[in-house]
Amino acid sequence: MYQALYRSFRPEVFEDLLGQEHIVKILKNQIASGTTGHAYIFCGTRGTGKTTTARLLAKALNCTSDGPRPCGQCASCKAIAAGSFIDVTEIDAASNNGVDDVRDLREEVNYPPMLGRTKVYIIDEAHMLSGAAFNALLKTLEEPPASTVFILATTEPERLPATIQSRCIRLDFKRVPEGVIQKHLKRICEKEGVEAEDQALALIASNADGSVRDSLSLLDRCLAAGKKLTRDDVLFLLGMSGIESYIDITDAVIKGDAGRALAALNEALAEGKEVLQFARGWVEHFRSLMLVKYVRQPENILNLSSENIARIKAQCADIPMERIELCIRDLSQALLDARWSQSPRILVEMSVVRMSRPASNDK
Repeated sequence: MYQALYRSFRPEVFEDLLGQEHIVKILKNQIASGTTGHAYIFCGTRGTGKTTTARLLAKALNCTSDGPRPCGQCASCKAIAAGSFIDVTEIDAASNNGVDDVRDLREEVNYPPMLGRTKVYIIDEAHMLSGAAFNALLKTLEEPPASTVFILATTEPERLPATIQSRCIRLDFKRVPEGVIQKHLKRICEKEGVEAEDQALALIASNADGSVRDSLSLLDRCLAAGKKLTRDDVLFLLGMSGIESYIDITDAVIKGDAGRALAALNEALAEGKEVLQFARGWVEHFRSLMLVKYVRQPENILNLSSENIARIKAQCADIPMERIELCIRDLSQALLDARWSQSPRILVEMSVVRMSRPASNDK
């Protein structure tokens, strides 16, 4: 049976982890010095390696190699990678979030490890635990059993109670830079015998927006069509309205070139994009422009990679705030009117023409 790329190319040792050098350095130093904590919070956006790193830490704590740990080759490392190591338990808090589930866990932790040196409990989507479940877990974190480590992985650390956070070592995972993702995709394509253009891989990396798993899922979808991949193939196969599309059409509107803006809209829709979905994404792009104008560190608010934020900053420099506000209002009204229209595309096209007219207060 075919295995998805994000599973086939999952890191087996710390050196294979992409874009999280600061976390690798901390964990390797703790492992080498025997100072690993009893509880961790791994937080960050999806697909940046939280669960993978949790498994790597579990491997390192149970690895039998005399060299660097984890080795990825010993029986313990292989069993953990296969999900069959009895002393490593993964819990999906999205579906096991009740107090009874945590009480069962509390009973289990009292028993010593059976095969390895350390029992490791990985709680994925930890923010989904109920309040009662957090309270039940708190007692265990206050008085952790010997040879037991808890790792809470979450995309929303702010939803974890302060009492839980104060008892854990927090490690923040960064979005992986596009260049790192693109090189990773190129290595995978070479191993898989795929002939892929650099521009195609760059487009996938851009739309993955810092998530390695998303980039591999996108690549998987593209490779389903064949072993040769061009930029046009990526746009067609994924039906993308990437940030490049929004930057191009916004540039045309701001320069007052309604013809070019309409052509850009037509090109996007000809590739199979739905007109209202495109318009909603365009409103989000104008919101990003607005936030970049006012927020000193927009990366803390925008769910975008640093490269895409840099592109937005470059475009934002040429657009007055008044123009951004007018475009947001016009597009939002077009979306509102389109709910009752049989021809939503015409309404969006009319909005494009209106937005392309020079504003009286443009400077």
